[in-house]
Amino acid sequence: MSESPTHDLAARLARGDQAAFAELYDACADRLHGYLAARLGSRDAASDVLQNAFLRAVKSRRRFRGVENPVAYMFQIARNEAARAVRMRPVERSLPSHEQEYVQHDADDAETIAAALRRLDEDDRELVELKFYAGLTFREIAEVVGRPQATVATQYRRALESLRTWLTKQYR
Repeated sequence: MSESPTHDLAARLARGDQAAFAELYDACADRLHGYLAARLGSRDAASDVLQNAFLRAVKSRRRFRGVENPVAYMFQIARNEAARAVRMRPVERSLPSHEQEYVQHDADDAETIAAALRRLDEDDRELVELKFYAGLTFREIAEVVGRPQATVATQYRRALESLRTWLTKQYR
């Protein structure tokens, strides 16, 4: 029986294989950056946190032993680094207008979406950000947040319904 590609990647990461870290970076850096930018409200802060997350992963590479999904594990590391960054220096939650236009061509739509997301509680908002901005599966999100997959899926659907209800009331 051969090892799965993700298990092989995790083993290579645990050994400190530089090519494995490059592979991991290529597999998830853009999605991580999108998630962190949404989470932190700043593309610059997201870049800093992303760099710190990969540095932490390299320094603690032995922890990749036994990791089933290295990409989901990187999201856990990035999530923790984002929380650390917020504790160290609070970050402005709204994107500057030129970045709003980059993320969403119409700044008004971007602000509407940001306002709708701010109405969600922190846990629900994070699930939407992980699904929408990072493109993670429910299984991967469950690994990142440490909850059962069915719970994550149900909570995500409720969060979307809450957004839909709020947006419908705003635009009647």
